[in-house]
Order: sequence, then structure tokens, then C-alpha cells
Amino acid sequence: MTKQQHRWNLRLKSSNVYLGTVYLGDPLPEVEDVIMIGEKKYTILELGSNRDASDVFVEEVKKK
Repeated sequence: MTKQQHRWNLRLKSSNVYLGTVYLGDPLPEVEDVIMIGEKKYTILELGSNRDASDVFVEEVKKK
């Protein structure tokens, strides 16, 4: 039996630019969590209404 995966279409909140699709297992990240995509960190700002396959809006975490 395979574990369920959730498809998230990642988009930048400021410009609605499509970053790519990621497939995540449980537990899913929540708003304000930080995720890594390649070498960059992104903060989750907004989740779509359908958590199985939805647009997720993020912003890049700026280095200090």
C-alpha cells in the first residue's frame, strides 16, 4: 500500500509566478512554515482550498 501524496503548485505571492510542483506526504506544512526548494528557502503564506492539489503561495526568505 502506498502513502498518499499531496500535489502542491507553488507560486510566488508577490507576482503569481509559478515555481513548480512538489509532491508531499503527511504531515503537510502549515502557513508560516519554511520549506526548501533547491538552494532557496520559502515561507508559506497562503494555502489553497483543496490541500490535495492546490496553489500554495510562498515568498522567498531573504538572507540576513
